[in-house]
Amino acid sequence: MTKNNQIQTSGKSSAKRYISVIAFHDVLLMDIAGPLQVFSSANYKMNEPVYEVRLVTLDGKSIRTDAGVELTADLSFTDTPPVGDFIIPGGPGINVSLQDPRYTEYLQGVLDGQKRIISVCSGSMLLAQTGLLDGKPATCHWERSPILHEKFPKVDWQLDEIFTSHDNIYCSAGVTAGIDLALFLLEQDFGRKLALEIAREMVVAMRRSGDQSQYSRFLAAQSSSSVQIQNLCSMIAKYPNKNWQLAKMSEVANVTERTLHRHFIREFGETPSRFVEGIRLDLAKTLLEQGNMNLEEIAVECGFRSEQTLRRAFARQLKVTPNEYRARFGFEDSSI
Repeated sequence: MTKNNQIQTSGKSSAKRYISVIAFHDVLLMDIAGPLQVFSSANYKMNEPVYEVRLVTLDGKSIRTDAGVELTADLSFTDTPPVGDFIIPGGPGINVSLQDPRYTEYLQGVLDGQKRIISVCSGSMLLAQTGLLDGKPATCHWERSPILHEKFPKVDWQLDEIFTSHDNIYCSAGVTAGIDLALFLLEQDFGRKLALEIAREMVVAMRRSGDQSQYSRFLAAQSSSSVQIQNLCSMIAKYPNKNWQLAKMSEVANVTERTLHRHFIREFGETPSRFVEGIRLDLAKTLLEQGNMNLEEIAVECGFRSEQTLRRAFARQLKVTPNEYRARFGFEDSSI
């Protein structure tokens, strides 16, 4: 890192990139604010405005987000189309936009060439309505699965993924996944080191890759119908290096081993031991990205007991070795 918090970018071009956000009333504030914070932080770290953002609305007037915050527009649909990348966010107002042909017509007119087209959450529905997603992989929040397949059957919906990319089109699952996608794009533009530095600054626990699942084991556990199971899963997440044998877990949950096993299969689709391994893997991935510990130390910290056990878990669940994972997502200058 240089003075004034400026980041060297390993030879990546620092040419300015222009980003236009298509906004509408009741747009989800986080769908815009999350990705734009990534690009704004990049400007600060690079000590120059490498990203310039403009807000485009139907009539050029300000819009009110779902959170009640007003955003001022820079351009309208009748102005000269902006150059550069486009972000299409989602939110409660997407249904009104889908029914207004002016949005589809405008997007069909400006989304051509090699510019990057980026949708966040239900923004992919507006993008799908243009026909640009036909035959291409795309994602959205998994809860929208029924309506997505009904309204846009020609799209290759991959709803178990955080984000998708195909040529110049990128779709994210929504909210925090929009941040993951923005960090991925930042890495494309200016390198992994800058992207990971900003991920840390934003306190993003793990910069998830596009092929990682939207479904979080721990979040799923918090919606369990059993308070005992919720408490057990919280304990596992807090102390992953404890000896979580089935007998110990059933004791903490105050249920029989058979009941515990049946509950995990019914609600989470996996055994208790597989759940524990997944929690430990999530922590191991974060530690590998941070690059401060060797594999043996990570294995002990996460509860794998040995480096070999850690390697086997990675091969079994992720189909990669820990070193391959670190090479892809860790700091470029890691010497561990």
